[in-house]
Amino acid sequence: MIWLVPLFWWQLSMKGSKVTLFDKHWLASALVGVVFGIVYFVLIKRFNLSGMTWHANLMGVALATAITEELTFSGFVTGYLEKIQRGKWVNLLIVGLMVVMIRIPILLFVYKLGVVELLGVFLFSGASGVINAWIRLETGNVTGSILARVGMNLAVLG
Repeated sequence: MIWLVPLFWWQLSMKGSKVTLFDKHWLASALVGVVFGIVYFVLIKRFNLSGMTWHANLMGVALATAITEELTFSGFVTGYLEKIQRGKWVNLLIVGLMVVMIRIPILLFVYKLGVVELLGVFLFSGASGVINAWIRLETGNVTGSILARVGMNLAVLG
């Protein structure tokens, strides 16, 4: 709620064309998102499914964080950058960098990761941020980005 309420309020106050989140090609977006969600899951779990527990809390956290992060970064930020500047790859890299930056406090102060682990998380989360923003740009819909993030969250949390 801390992220989404101000973003929706900002969206309502925008003059001219607004950022669209679910406007076009939702089926294509969903299919691409499921494919990337499976890729993320396989990359993280490497087919090691032992010890995975599927319960309502896990699914709820995976879905809630995917919706919040992807509406924010792939939805609003990517959509807004698309409106104000036309450098597609620059915009994708900006979104990837923002996805990395938002994780720094928890990685440093909660998990106390070392330099090597931090670099790995930065590369993976930055790449997934770029890919998810690309899904949204190509399809015009944030559904695929959300589904891809759900796949990644389930692998990380499960």
